[in-house]
Order: sequence, then C-alpha cells, then structure tokens
Amino acid sequence: MSKKFIINAIMAMAAIAALSSCCNGSKSSDCCGEGSACCKSEFSKKLPIGVQLYSVRTDLEKDFYGTLKAIKEMGYAGVEFYGEYYGNSAVQVKKWCTELGLIPFSNHIPFQAMIDDIDKVIEENTILGVQYVVFPYMDEASRPGIDLEQFKKTVAKIGECGAKVSEAGFQLLYHNHDFEFVPIADGGLGYDYIFGQNEKKNLQTELDVCWCDYSGNNPAEYLTKYAGRIPVVHMKDYKLEGKLSSAPYALIGISTDNSMKDDGGWFEYRPLGEGQVDIPAVIKAAIDGGAQWLCVEQDEPSQGRSRLEGVAKSTEYLRALDLM
Repeated sequence: MSKKFIINAIMAMAAIAALSSCCNGSKSSDCCGEGSACCKSEFSKKLPIGVQLYSVRTDLEKDFYGTLKAIKEMGYAGVEFYGEYYGNSAVQVKKWCTELGLIPFSNHIPFQAMIDDIDKVIEENTILGVQYVVFPYMDEASRPGIDLEQFKKTVAKIGECGAKVSEAGFQLLYHNHDFEFVPIADGGLGYDYIFGQNEKKNLQTELDVCWCDYSGNNPAEYLTKYAGRIPVVHMKDYKLEGKLSSAPYALIGISTDNSMKDDGGWFEYRPLGEGQVDIPAVIKAAIDGGAQWLCVEQDEPSQGRSRLEGVAKSTEYLRALDLM
C-alpha cells in the first residue's frame, strides 16, 4: 500500500467527519452554504414553504399582483397575509392567488380588529380561504412583566377569539416576539402561560424562531416542547452584535441602512442561513413536531438587497437543504 494512498484515505475520512459534524448541530451560518451538499436529504420530509408578505410590503403597495407573481416564480408554495391588501378586495386577492397557484394559508390580523368585529374577520378570511388566523402582536400594556392582571385578561380574550375562529372552521395561532419569554409573578414564562390557559383547539402556536432565539431561548427546544401544536413556523434569521437597549423591531425605520442599532449594540435581519439561528435544527424539530408550513419572513432587507431579493436569497439556502 503506497504512502500516497494512505494519505488520500486519511483526507477522505477527515472530509466525511467534517460533513457529519456540520450536519449535526452547526449554526446555519457555518453549514450548508450556497452550493454545499452538506445537510442535503437530512430531513424526513419536505414541508410546503410560504412567505409572510410583510417582508415585501412596499412591493405589494406598488404592484400587488406582480409581487405575488414574483413570489410564485421564486418557488414558494403559499403566502401569509398581514391584513393589508392596499385597496384590493379579498375576492380579487383570492382570485390572483388561484390564478398563480399560490396557497393563501394564513393571515395575521391585529388583535383589536378581532376584538372589535370578529365576524368581519371570519367573513374576510372565509373569502381568502386561509386555514390559519394569527394574533401577531400584543400591545405593550398587555405584555407579561408589565401588568400581570392585564396580561391575564388579554390571554383570556385571545382564547375567546380562538373559540369563535375555531367554530368558523379556522385555527387561531399566536405569533410571538421576544417579550413573551419573561418570568411572570405566578411562576414560569409568559409564553407558556398563554398556551397553558387555552385549549389546543382554540389556540396553537406560530413560533417565530428569530424572536425566540433573540430572547435567549432555544427555538428547536420550544418546537419540541409544543409538538403537535405548531402548524406554522416563522423562519427568520438575524445577526446580533452586543446587546440592544431597545427591542430591534421598535427601531425599524430609524437607520437608513435597515440595521437596528443603539448605544448597546447592532442588529440586522438576514436571509436564512446568513445569520445565527440554527436553521437545520429548527427545521428538523418543526418536521418532527408536526408542523404543516414553514413561513419565511425578513422584516427588513439587508446587505444592500431589496425586499424581494432578500426573500429570494432564502430560497437558495432552502434549496441547498434540498427542501425546495
């Protein structure tokens, strides 16, 4: 056996070991880069992948149909609305989705709109044909850690909405930010209280993995914890340096370069695979936990890309994972 053969064999074994290491728990920025075979076919199944249209809101405002068409051409299977159609009727929007072959699977509706006229919300979403209606954001006065009694009242109201939505044939989901992951006086975290106080049929979770990770919690672990109650997973990546003294979503629009920064640190939304969330671990946990949809979101474009270019970039990463 030649010395050269032995050296080549050792190098091949090292390469295999490196790939194995990469595909077992590495951060997304360290694994499955563009054109990489790493992590391909590592998942037990493929899930349909959609886009939260808030990611491309300025494009929608200019050309709603053209933006939907661009999303379809990128390879996305469906769209999640955010209650804004820029003067277009729900009937027209549904017609466009059908024409393009896009599935309108979900819709974020402001909490106050649900409280004020839940019947109108149900009527509109019946026309759109979505499966999930989502409570996207909790007002500051109702958040855990601010006023416990107000928080409890809000959680009860969410459950009431969920019961009505369920009766109408939809499933209500709660979409988190980071502020739910704080301790409350009764013990435990606010996030867990929300779901502990509501039946599964009335409320399930749309875990935003970026905000879960940003809060200091492991999103893959939360997806496992709520297995069977996570039909939609918000796939969002980010980069953080230092520690912000204000929530990054509160700083949107302040910086001209679309990064969020203050005296404490710097934050930037990123396409999937270019940030610090362990995306492969999240996807595996989502699949194992019974998720039905993965939903890509990038609140603000970064790295000189447009909004459409940002969500298009995420498809490159997902294709490298053999998921699109």
